[in-house]
Amino acid sequence: MFLYFIVGFSSLSIIGFYSYFKAKNALIARAFEQLNSVRSLKQIEIENYFRTHRSLSGKYLIDPEELNSILLDTSRNNVLGKSGEIYLVGSDLMLRSKSRYAQKPPGEVKAETKSIKRAFTEGQGNGVCKDYRGVLSLNSFNRLDIEGLNWIIIAEIDYEEAMITIINLRNDLLFVSFVVLILIFSIAQVITTDIVGPVITFKNASVKIGQGDLDTKVNFDAENEFGILSSAFNQMLDDIKRNTAELISERIKRISALYDGQEFERQRLSRDLHDGLAQHLIAVKMSFENMVNRKDFEDEKKISELKQQIINSIEELRKISYDLAPAGMMDFTLEGAINNMCQQIQKNSNLVIEFSSYGDLSGLNKRSKIYLYRIIQEALNNTIKHAEASKVDIQITETKEHFVLMIEDNGKGFDIDNKELGLGKGLLNIRERSILLNGTFDVESIPGVGTTIRIKIDKKIESGEN
Repeated sequence: MFLYFIVGFSSLSIIGFYSYFKAKNALIARAFEQLNSVRSLKQIEIENYFRTHRSLSGKYLIDPEELNSILLDTSRNNVLGKSGEIYLVGSDLMLRSKSRYAQKPPGEVKAETKSIKRAFTEGQGNGVCKDYRGVLSLNSFNRLDIEGLNWIIIAEIDYEEAMITIINLRNDLLFVSFVVLILIFSIAQVITTDIVGPVITFKNASVKIGQGDLDTKVNFDAENEFGILSSAFNQMLDDIKRNTAELISERIKRISALYDGQEFERQRLSRDLHDGLAQHLIAVKMSFENMVNRKDFEDEKKISELKQQIINSIEELRKISYDLAPAGMMDFTLEGAINNMCQQIQKNSNLVIEFSSYGDLSGLNKRSKIYLYRIIQEALNNTIKHAEASKVDIQITETKEHFVLMIEDNGKGFDIDNKELGLGKGLLNIRERSILLNGTFDVESIPGVGTTIRIKIDKKIESGEN
């Protein structure tokens, strides 16, 4: 508010002073014009008077009373006002005519002023200076054109009287300035209260929000723009709180899905080791112990059975190792690894899996291949556990700009619009992996018809590492 006041006061002062000095200079110029006019007329009368009163010998027969009557009559002219007068000054700087103010007779009053000195050196001119009384005056002067006399005629008026109009204007300007300053102060107060105050409130609220305080509210009951803005601001805060809560919930779900997935893999690996490889090794151990106890080392049939059990154990170990890190994908191609996985799953389930690929998939880097493999593996596990499907179609296609993976089953499907159901942990894992690939994840499902998963990877972001 103080800044508004200073700016308003400065602007008003500049305008006021400019107007004042402009009017003052115009009034002074007008006063000089009038003084010059009166002085010129009286100068002609005085010069004519002297010429008509000159004797044959060259002397001037002057009647002081007549001379004074000419000059004093002019001083009563409206142009010169109450303080103006016209008088004559000789080369000795003494008055040669009667003064309206001096009590002494002419010849005893000295007029040693700047204007009179200028008149003797420069001739005609105007000036603003103190007169013989010591009063500041406006004056018009000129040297008389009278042979044998070096006299000056000067017309003057008190500065204060000549400037009475501008003084009144100055007072009016001061009064108007005071009124305008009060108005500016009032406007600044309104601006501060109705505009700056709300802006500061919004700024402080924004700082608190930046610090994590989402319970901050801005309340303006006024039915103006700030009232509307505060409602929108509070609505935005509610949306942020809701979205933040959803993001936190989503993050918890993702972390939970990640840990659950890891835990599931550990349990599956443990079960495979216990139910598969461990049982094979126990059988090998028991067969070997029986051979040792019976000393049947030369029984070709039992040795062959033992070898087969060892081979089965090795195959079981390879199966578990393949599930952890499919060697086919590392050593050969993504298509081969997926084919091997599909064949293995078909052996152990009633699910029919059809896999096809189109285009050159060598542009996929190693990381993308592993993620796509895991996505398909996760999708097939979901289908077996939840979809109750009999058939799954898997297709990988290379387009001009993308690699597109589509997985479609004919299972029971689910309602995607059901917010409470949300994405299952398997689908969350699939979406997370697609995000890590900078790809897009899309799922469509119709209850009773089936589910389709589409993942699209931009070829431009592939590093080309094979």
